[in-house]
Order: sequence, then structure tokens, then C-alpha cells
Amino acid sequence: MWRFLLLFLSCLGVQQYAMTNVNEITILDTFAVGRPMQKAVWKTKPIIKMCDSTGVTIFRTQKAIKYWEMLGYEVGDAYMGYSINCMEPRYGEIIITLPEGNIDDDHMAATKIYTEKITGNIVKAKIFIYPKDATRARVIEHELGHAFGWMHHRQKYHIMHPNWHLGGYDSAGLRK
Repeated sequence: MWRFLLLFLSCLGVQQYAMTNVNEITILDTFAVGRPMQKAVWKTKPIIKMCDSTGVTIFRTQKAIKYWEMLGYEVGDAYMGYSINCMEPRYGEIIITLPEGNIDDDHMAATKIYTEKITGNIVKAKIFIYPKDATRARVIEHELGHAFGWMHHRQKYHIMHPNWHLGGYDSAGLRK
């Protein structure tokens, strides 16, 4: 009976958890059932602008772009924005900028996407990142995933895992 229930729950896409006790400490090991979910897509190749105040370099951004290009995603130019107005993305643009005070200290970065009301397509995106986290592995790749419309996916070692410590470069289910 319990096997049937487990099979039934896995078909619904319910998150499953396996717990292990080690020296009185409980470790929660997560794994996701099902594929990652994408809530919106771009119909054009987005341009990426990095605001210089973030500490994100062109080299670091190009590395993150290559990760997504290997999965079939297309990106236009990537360039540094030195303007004081480097806070608002234009149509067709992903900007990497400083947080506007709406990100708590527990997060390294966050992404906001803007979609067209009629089609639901992504038209611009804003990645917020603190300079102290600009060089951390996988952070820009993860946030570009959100800018491409992907939601968090609680598969251990997956690029879209919400917890940086449990994430990795696994890209299962993200190929375009």
C-alpha cells in the first residue's frame, strides 16, 4: 500500500525528502520528482548589460552565457553599463544591477522578469546581485536561468536549486 502511495505522489510532482541522522544531527536530503518548470520564454535574443557597480565582470558573465548557450539558448551582445541610470532594463534587455533594498541578506541574488500581458513572453529582466557574491560559482548562471523563465528545481546539484550549497551544474530538463 505504501509503495502505491509513494508512486502516486511521485506522479503528482510532489517534492520528496530523505532524512539521515548523523551524530544527533538531522540532514535533509532533497530530490525533485519531475522536470524543471519554465513559466515564460523570450521570443527575441536578449542583450545583457552589467552595471559596473555590481562587480560582475564581462568575463564572468560570458562564462555564464556559454553555459546557457550549450543548452541551446541564444543571447545577443553583453556589455558593461557605466551610466548612473543602470537600474532599469530596456525592452529586450537583461540587466545585472545592485539590489534595490528588496532582497534580504540571506540571498546572494534575485531576478525579476517582465512579461508581455497578451503573449506572456519575457520582454526584459533584472538580476539583482551584491558585489560580495559577484564572483561566486554558479550564481550568475542560476540567475540567468531565472531570466530565461526557469523556476527553482529542488534536485540536488541542479543549477536551479534554490539553496546555493545544494546546487551544482546539473542542467537536466533545461535544454531548449
